[in-house]
Amino acid sequence: AGDVTVIITVNPQGQAINAQVMDGISSTDQCLRNFAVRAARLSRFSASTTAPAKQTGEILYRFIAQ
Repeated sequence: AGDVTVIITVNPQGQAINAQVMDGISSTDQCLRNFAVRAARLSRFSASTTAPAKQTGEILYRFIAQ
């Protein structure tokens, strides 16, 4: 279990073009980190013709032990 915060960059088409773990506040578990980055890269957002070429944001993934 743990939290992983991923910084993403999104293009105007709504595709995540970059994703990286925010060190310092994220879990150090490499499996969780890899899964969070993969999930962030597969995320899709609303397209906009008026959006800047690149927008950045954060996604928090919370993994709960079961």
